[in-house]
Amino acid sequence: MFEFGAFSEILIILVAALILIGPKELPRILYQCGRWLQKMRHLSQQMRQGLDHYVDEGMFDEYAETQHKKQLKAKRKQSSNQKPLIKRTLKKNDDE
Repeated sequence: MFEFGAFSEILIILVAALILIGPKELPRILYQCGRWLQKMRHLSQQMRQGLDHYVDEGMFDEYAETQHKKQLKAKRKQSSNQKPLIKRTLKKNDDE
């Protein structure tokens, strides 16, 4: 439809906000939005640093290995539970 640049889109949003919210409340709302963005950036930075530390310490490899072992055990348990069912089903079919 229409091609707008990033600056013009922001300008349109600000003008709409000015009309809908009003000039008295707009600075306070923009301030709150800025604070929320700052908190979100800070949290994402902390999460990234935590994950980097976790990977650097080698804990991630240990965790991945443990999870892999758990999955293998679950698959073995599941397959061992299914074998008797298959045998029973085959036995029923043979009897009929």
